[in-house]
Amino acid sequence: MMTLEQMLGLLGIVLGLSGGVFGLWWGRRMAARKNGLDERYEKITVHSLATGWKITIISIYLLLLLVILGTQFSTAQVLGILLFIHMAGWAFSTLYYNLKF
Repeated sequence: MMTLEQMLGLLGIVLGLSGGVFGLWWGRRMAARKNGLDERYEKITVHSLATGWKITIISIYLLLLLVILGTQFSTAQVLGILLFIHMAGWAFSTLYYNLKF
């Protein structure tokens, strides 16, 4: 039997995932209606995804350095930190490349 906290955590994960997928679908749908899915959009998408992964790799190295120095993390903490850093890096690099290109 799941506890209330586990059910709320699972609900948060499901709602977050479904909200993210809906947001991506809706954004692409609106962009397609306004002819926004062009070469500029593709270039921004490719650059921002690559930058997001570069930021994630740097954060993995920093977390490994912290572990070598004696800091203890649980698996859930590390995955949460990496997911947050990756999504933030992707979002901020998308904003940056939208302003740049």
